[in-house]
Amino acid sequence: MKPRQTFAFLALATLMSASLAAHAFADTQSGTTPAASGTPVPSTARPTTGSASDLLALAQANIATGHNTEALAELKRAADIDPGNLDIQKMLGDVEYRLQDFTAAETAYLAVLAKEPDNKDVHNRLGGVYAALDRYDDALSEFRKSLPLQAGFANLVQVYQDQGRLSELESEYFIEMEREPFEPGTHYNLGIVYEAESKYDQAIEQYNAALDKNPRFTDAMNALGVAYADENRHSDAIREYQQALSLDPSYYLAYMNWGVELIKASDYNGAIVKINKAISLDPQFSLSYENLGVAYDYLGSFTQAVELYQKTIELDPGDRNAYFNLGSAYFYHGLVNLAEAAFIKGLAVTPHSVNLHFGLGDVYQVQKKYQLAADQYKAALAISPGDVAAQAKLSEVQAILTPH
Repeated sequence: MKPRQTFAFLALATLMSASLAAHAFADTQSGTTPAASGTPVPSTARPTTGSASDLLALAQANIATGHNTEALAELKRAADIDPGNLDIQKMLGDVEYRLQDFTAAETAYLAVLAKEPDNKDVHNRLGGVYAALDRYDDALSEFRKSLPLQAGFANLVQVYQDQGRLSELESEYFIEMEREPFEPGTHYNLGIVYEAESKYDQAIEQYNAALDKNPRFTDAMNALGVAYADENRHSDAIREYQQALSLDPSYYLAYMNWGVELIKASDYNGAIVKINKAISLDPQFSLSYENLGVAYDYLGSFTQAVELYQKTIELDPGDRNAYFNLGSAYFYHGLVNLAEAAFIKGLAVTPHSVNLHFGLGDVYQVQKKYQLAADQYKAALAISPGDVAAQAKLSEVQAILTPH
């Protein structure tokens, strides 16, 4: 059985999805896949000496095409030439994070914060590093320092969710909403918490309250669309995305989420057009590539799907869904060892993923490693005790392990 496929279906930008390159605003109307990788700058064009700005430009070109190792070398040389350049240090932290050298990423971000202690974007990125290291208290501290940054709040919610402490965050933001009832952002934030708790009716109520106070609040429109989608109100969801785009044609999240709705409606080619549009608006937003991979996966384009899942992981190695969808694609095509590796790598980065434990359990069950499979299904149930699919799979392998 194929492990359960998931969409990276978001109201908000999530962990470490910052743009490192300028946005492109060309309208991509074709159904083709954007290149998952490009050609790194030839070595003959890379100066061994030169200005820090030249090296930074070379690094940006390689980052944009996913060649992080080459970019790292260029950024290190640039930092040696101009150690006080905070743009270089910030980008160095981003690349180290993507290459999963979290200690080096922490050092780079701290260098920025030493000179710009109120840099909320860097606090958010450093929180992502600490989350990857399971330093949850430090992660929460950094994400709180990043507020009201939108991505910082999304990451704060994720950490509370991983720790099973969303009720605490709900209480905190309910009090904030009562204290500031006329501020649209307080209703929006509480709605995001309700959404994470699967309290969709309450989330919808809060998003509508935010829009009552600010009818041009595109983030709230987009979030409302996601909540409608969670309740299978797909036409209502698309209406909200369209309305957000009528106010801000460059709002890439609405294009991406609209594409997800088209995937659910089995309009995969239409989804590809919408998600490619999101990518044209923000080429560094990892989840667009992941959802594009899902569309190609459903079309049976295995190679394109795998390339896009891998592109997602290059951009955001902390994206648990990307590892899951990559492993699922391998599993479905009989590449069980590759599937196992994808699930294990994902769990090494995000051990609190029910789907990754489930997928690895499925792999072990197919390999007839029944005790290992049982262990993974139990791990999934420890995180989500009501997971019916994991309960059923656990019963299957336990019946084999304890025959009558």
